[in-house]
Amino acid sequence: MRLGCAAALLAVSAMGAAGAAAQVPPDTSAPRVRHYSFYISLPDSGSEIRGIATIVTSLRARVDTLRLDLVGMAVDSVSEGPGVRAVPFDYDRKTLRIVLPAAPPDVPPALGARWEVRVFWHGTPRDGLIIQPNARGRWSAFGDDWPERARDWIPTVDDPARKAPVSWIVSAPANLQVVANGKQEQRATAGDRTAWIYQEDHPIPTYTMVIGATQMTVSRHLPAVSGTDTIPIEVWAYPEDSAVADSVPFRRATEIVETLQRLIGPFPYEKLAHVESSTRYGGMENSSAIFYAEQGYTSRRMSEAVVRHETAHQWFGDAVTERDFHHLWLSEGFATFYDLVVGAALDGDSVYTRGIEAAARDVEHSVVVSRPILDTTVTDLTQLLNENSYQKGALVLHMLREYIGRTAFFGGIRDYYATYRDSSVLSDDFERVMERASGKKLDWFFDQWLRQPGYPQLDVAWRYDATAGAAVLDVAQVQPAGWGTFRLPNLTLDFMDGSRLLARRVVEVSTARQTLRVDVPAAPGDVRVDPDGAVLLTAAVRKASRSR
Repeated sequence: MRLGCAAALLAVSAMGAAGAAAQVPPDTSAPRVRHYSFYISLPDSGSEIRGIATIVTSLRARVDTLRLDLVGMAVDSVSEGPGVRAVPFDYDRKTLRIVLPAAPPDVPPALGARWEVRVFWHGTPRDGLIIQPNARGRWSAFGDDWPERARDWIPTVDDPARKAPVSWIVSAPANLQVVANGKQEQRATAGDRTAWIYQEDHPIPTYTMVIGATQMTVSRHLPAVSGTDTIPIEVWAYPEDSAVADSVPFRRATEIVETLQRLIGPFPYEKLAHVESSTRYGGMENSSAIFYAEQGYTSRRMSEAVVRHETAHQWFGDAVTERDFHHLWLSEGFATFYDLVVGAALDGDSVYTRGIEAAARDVEHSVVVSRPILDTTVTDLTQLLNENSYQKGALVLHMLREYIGRTAFFGGIRDYYATYRDSSVLSDDFERVMERASGKKLDWFFDQWLRQPGYPQLDVAWRYDATAGAAVLDVAQVQPAGWGTFRLPNLTLDFMDGSRLLARRVVEVSTARQTLRVDVPAAPGDVRVDPDGAVLLTAAVRKASRSR
């Protein structure tokens, strides 16, 4: 460790005191982490790191242990506060258990008294911090924490609901650039080492707490305006890839942020860095420092769509975080939907229309089509990265928008973000906000689309009753029985005479089989079900061969 240990400790302590408190629901069963500060020393070569974590927590009555997730590292010591008093601990290379002092008797249990602890550790991360030669053959280290891999290199309460502000001091070889969450506060070089200091004042989930270090070129785009603030927009790329990154996928990085601000609300963080990296995912939405897979850069195949998707995550997933990963659609479905919404705002409605049609096809052919979006039977969280969380989640938002109307929908989304920004949610929280925005009961809608598998498959046989001037439609829901029956309260039918629209009617389908009589001014030649794609469904439509 080239940077003086005493100086690092002082800096970490000062930064830990500055952070805002994490906004999580009161919980008297465990200490609440108020702030993380990490000092990380990266090696000149090899993959062993050394770290000091300063964790500000709350003492609560009847709670005597702080449990931190830390896998496969070596814990050297644990001490209290800015001093050096040793604190008893137990570590089994999975969980670090730190003995807490007694809480003062007059402290409210939901709040707790502030207490600061330091953890000194070292080791070679088996995961979480990926240390390897990058695609250009240079040493690199990149955090890659989703879903529960922060514990493989930093001690945290590794739970998406346990958000907290975070500070970083990263000591690295002087030839490297270092990026991390939050605003860069300071950079100081001494000899052949540089210390980089970053501060993220907003509470963020542990799976988005990252650093990245390698040789990179940093370009600064036009900042985005957020009220009276400006948000720096940066692109960090390997030198060989910088020009292409700026001119192709990130060409409109600022416009994307500004469009999302108009649609949702203020950008939630101090800056936005788009970073070429060695993440295992195509993109990873780390708060204020999005990491993108280097393969997209080197192949020159990276598109703006992934930038729109990952940028939308800064609002949904990062600022408003699913409290339980089984509600991942609140992150991935929202980002998939807003990728299309922003694409339409920038390039026309056809981007949205084509994207929704493609999402419906993906769901129809998915191997998880017979499972619900809220699939609590899943234990391997990576299995939630599927068409239900992404495409079907986006279609749920699309269908909700079409059902309650665009004014109520987008107003509700803005209220949802404002209400739960910097906090965590479940699907019922979103439901309540959208009920308030629309003035409608939506429990049936969310039960149907989140908790039932599949989608409605309709068989429609129609005939024209000339005497009554009406079309008669026998509608059967023929999807697998295990998918259940769907309610379609605003199903649009177009009655056509060739390419000419005779009549458009809206009906309700709510049972497995039903007969509908619809007034039509003349005999149609064809009937189109849901012509605008407002609902995730398939329909086989035929003219009945007999009349009654």
